[in-house]
Amino acid sequence: MTKFLEMFEPIRKGDFGLTDEAIYKSIQSGKPFIPIWGGNRDHSTPDRMVSINGKTNTGKNITVFKGEGIIISLDGSAGSMTFKKEQTFALNHHAGFFKVKSDATNKILPEFFVNFFGTQLMNESVSAGSKTLTLDQIYTIDFDIPEPLIQKEVMIKFRPLFQKKASIEKILLKIGTIKAKVLPSRYKSFQANEIPIKNIIDYMSGNSGLTEEFIYKKSQQNGNKYDVLASSEEHRLIGEIPMCEINGKPLKIFTNKEGLLVIRKGKAGNTRFLDKGIYAINEDAYILSVKENCPYKINLKWLSIQYKDEFLSYASNSDNGTWNMTGFFMNVKIDIPDYDEQVEVVRLYERLEYYEIKMKEIDYKIEALKGKSITMS
Repeated sequence: MTKFLEMFEPIRKGDFGLTDEAIYKSIQSGKPFIPIWGGNRDHSTPDRMVSINGKTNTGKNITVFKGEGIIISLDGSAGSMTFKKEQTFALNHHAGFFKVKSDATNKILPEFFVNFFGTQLMNESVSAGSKTLTLDQIYTIDFDIPEPLIQKEVMIKFRPLFQKKASIEKILLKIGTIKAKVLPSRYKSFQANEIPIKNIIDYMSGNSGLTEEFIYKKSQQNGNKYDVLASSEEHRLIGEIPMCEINGKPLKIFTNKEGLLVIRKGKAGNTRFLDKGIYAINEDAYILSVKENCPYKINLKWLSIQYKDEFLSYASNSDNGTWNMTGFFMNVKIDIPDYDEQVEVVRLYERLEYYEIKMKEIDYKIEALKGKSITMS
């Protein structure tokens, strides 16, 4: 096992006080401009630039980093690393930069360390109960580093895959950008504007007491059975249950129309579309549907896409949040474009999501190969 400081120089943290205001003011200092990063997942595509002559909000000259080394996120996406060869850049205090020690160049390839030990560092931040990494934490971690020859052989095999992985990440960023741009400029005509959601959408709450144990017991009975949906984003079932009483009340079922499942607990405010069917849910979710007397044509898939932020904004801000159904129905108003335009947005989104899924599948396979390779070495 090898300690961090046996391989690398101490991490140099980025500047405190490199706020948005300070970065904006730096523009007045003139060119050249250099990229600035912080606790990003990736430090390849710059989303902001700062003048090389800029200052922090306390008037201190910014630190300019350059040369071959590694950027590491210390909070946010803590543990994420990016190998840099010859580039000049700045960092805020959410990130740091380190280089291989002069007497360790024959022990560790920085590119190998980035690609095969980032997950270990990210897991350290999670196991500590936060999304941050302190320098003391990093310096005490044991790294199981293979021999230099093995590192070189692995990198020769994996470098083309890592290049593909970098391309995939760029594609995923572009897909995200396209998805964000589709909605604001898409619509040409509307059925109505500023309509209270409560006037056009119904909801069904879940069944209290519909536990997995209860479902299992009732599933042994004969008769027609209804799918019990999991209160999650995944399209899975908890089980099947016949019509019965639960806590002295008839089982509530949602039947023969399209619906939108809204997660009430956990990943609260997230939604998934339900095709026509017969469903039951527990009290950790709601099912929304278009009212029978609604005068407008509404595509529920479109509603979940267009108003995703509104759904999420009524979820409490915690890892085990709850969705405020009452507040959502009291306050949200929506604009309703022509139905054909709703369908077109859904079509575009589904196509983008298809490519998104395919890109993530490839990315996952590369990560799995990495895991196997480091284990075998």
